[in-house]
Amino acid sequence: MSRNTSRSFSANEKDIDRLLKENSRWKERLAYFNEEINFLNLYLGADIFQKNILNLYERLQLFYDALQNFKQEILELTREVHNHRYDIEGILECEDISCEVFYHDEHLKLEQRILDFAQKFREFKMEIFSYTGRLLRRTSKEH
Repeated sequence: MSRNTSRSFSANEKDIDRLLKENSRWKERLAYFNEEINFLNLYLGADIFQKNILNLYERLQLFYDALQNFKQEILELTREVHNHRYDIEGILECEDISCEVFYHDEHLKLEQRILDFAQKFREFKMEIFSYTGRLLRRTSKEH
């Protein structure tokens, strides 16, 4: 029988490891949303839509303006996720359960904000695609 010589982690350290992994996934997800926004900015500004559509450019501008708000929200969330990483590591210094509960509650609140953002952004993308999909030119010669 072989012995496992790796160091065993306390429940607290395992929990911190799990929280840090979630934090890392949040960073990746926010970076992906940021790339989607960059793409949507290019998409909305491209000369790919049929001409002579009533209020097309006004509607595209509204989408563009909303994208800038989403981009700002991502910047704020990314900053909070980055700073939250250090809060997670602070759990090790907790001396009582109320301290740990505080950090866990903050983690859950941030997670909910990211989930809410993701849902709102998904709905917004559907709005863009529903509106613009039928307005795409079929050929490059089409006006």
